[in-house]
Amino acid sequence: MPRSPVALIIALSATLFAAFALNTGSSLQSSLLALRASAEGFAPIYTGIIMASYYVGFVAGIIWGASLVNRVGHIRTFAALASTGSAITLLHAVFVDPITWSLFRAMTGLCLSGLYLVVESWLNAQSDNTSRGSTIAIYMTVSLGGLAIGQLMLNVSPISSFELFTVASVLLSLSLVPLALTRQPPPSAVSGERMTFRRLYKISPLGFVAASGAGVLSGAMYGVGPIFATDLGLATTDVAYFMFFVILGGMIMQFPIGKLSDIVPRQYVMIVVLLGLGVCGLIPLIIPGFVRDNLTLWGGITGVFITPIYGLAVAYVNDYLNPEDIVPASGGLLIIYGASAASGPLLGGSAIGYFGPWAMPVFFSIVGVSVASFAIYRAGLGRRITIEEQGQFVAVPRTTPMAFELSPITDETDENGDPIIPADQTDDASVNNDPHDITAFLTPDGTAHPDDIGQVPVDEPDGQDETVEIDPSKPASPSEKT
Repeated sequence: MPRSPVALIIALSATLFAAFALNTGSSLQSSLLALRASAEGFAPIYTGIIMASYYVGFVAGIIWGASLVNRVGHIRTFAALASTGSAITLLHAVFVDPITWSLFRAMTGLCLSGLYLVVESWLNAQSDNTSRGSTIAIYMTVSLGGLAIGQLMLNVSPISSFELFTVASVLLSLSLVPLALTRQPPPSAVSGERMTFRRLYKISPLGFVAASGAGVLSGAMYGVGPIFATDLGLATTDVAYFMFFVILGGMIMQFPIGKLSDIVPRQYVMIVVLLGLGVCGLIPLIIPGFVRDNLTLWGGITGVFITPIYGLAVAYVNDYLNPEDIVPASGGLLIIYGASAASGPLLGGSAIGYFGPWAMPVFFSIVGVSVASFAIYRAGLGRRITIEEQGQFVAVPRTTPMAFELSPITDETDENGDPIIPADQTDDASVNNDPHDITAFLTPDGTAHPDDIGQVPVDEPDGQDETVEIDPSKPASPSEKT
């Protein structure tokens, strides 16, 4: 029987706390470094290089993390990476230099990639076919909540001080505590299987390009978004609220947009979202004064259009895949996303450095319209997936392939597309598929269950089926009992 949300949260509390602490600490550190780099007088291009280095390390962690976990185990991997990431966070405040920060940022990305791998594999081990959908929804909510709260923690202390680096370091260290003390047995080995880029592009050119575009947009927004807001004259408090609303807007609208793509052909939803981003990016050029005075509102609307792109791209690719190919394809898509995200801060930082802060919204508009144009072009080519053939949209974190193993879309399904639930994971009598077995409809004294009103076929000696009407108000006759 599926567990209630409250029972599920209690069962997953240790892992969810680790995920919340990780996301809060990493979110705080990301924006803190961007703001501190600007305050230290680093050129926007150097800040872009620093922020891009994170994604280089993150991709390396996706490639290398599974082998590390399988070699030394989940708890040892988590302890080593959390301790290393915590120490590196403090070292940022000691060695204030663009080259050193770029190296530290790459090491942070590698550590966090491995930490997410451990957390998500642990969640996967604690879930079954009846709870995986709820598990990933709770995990997404906790993760995005941590990212949003991390932005607000910028207001705890001045960015020029040591304290914020200490807070980020403490959060990474605290993420280790629940998993180190949990009585839950560690998961089994982690699969590092990935699909080649060539095959991914051949399966879905649009999904490939959309995932790349999503990486560029997210890398630019989270990497140099705080610099964009600072250059417009916002104080640190307002910058924190700006980034908070960017994340909040994406969190609120990701699921509704995804569910809409289950009703309307998915590529059309993707086109509308991308064109909406194109329009949103041009608004600051038309009414710059209004946008400057309502930057948090504009940031929230921009987040609405940026955040769902990757999820739509993944769902679109999955529509063309067999269930056994979804996890390997997710590894390839994440590497594509991460590699593209590394270019986002470089391009966004260069645009701000050469043309000023309003160049970043224009950059968003160019990327959105470019990917939308490719989507419109691809809409007239290849085999179209009908609404009936589409899978269900499930939002997944852009972290590691283990998140996709949590997704219900990887479940085994029957010929009708319904998930096959093993008998040991449910006590529902409806899993009995034998139409001639009437024992499930009878109480211990041989009478029919009151709520089972209908016809039950039974075998006749001559091989012909005869339909016997069960009247719940009467005891079953001897012939019906046999």
